[in-house]
Amino acid sequence: MGRLLVVDSRDLTEYAGGRSLPPLIEELCRQGHDVTLFLVENGVIAARRGAAAGLSFDALSGTGVHILADEVACRARGIRELAPGVCLSDLDHLADKIADGFDNILWY
Repeated sequence: MGRLLVVDSRDLTEYAGGRSLPPLIEELCRQGHDVTLFLVENGVIAARRGAAAGLSFDALSGTGVHILADEVACRARGIRELAPGVCLSDLDHLADKIADGFDNILWY
């Protein structure tokens, strides 16, 4: 299947479509896609250790989804500990991943 990049810049808990994003990503992974979720800006809020959405990140990473959170955005929002399954990264890494090529990039 394809390589997909999903970039989330909004807090998953604060907008109506946010709760549908993790199940969508999980389904894409189950269909055989190689999925990377990159959290930037307010998207990192849901990646805090102990946050309700953090539980779905642990399950997502268990299905093979790569979950990355922008270090600068985490630091700016006082996030010191990430949910299980979420790794720190930076925007340079995001740019490198985009340059590597994906079959599709979705930005929320």
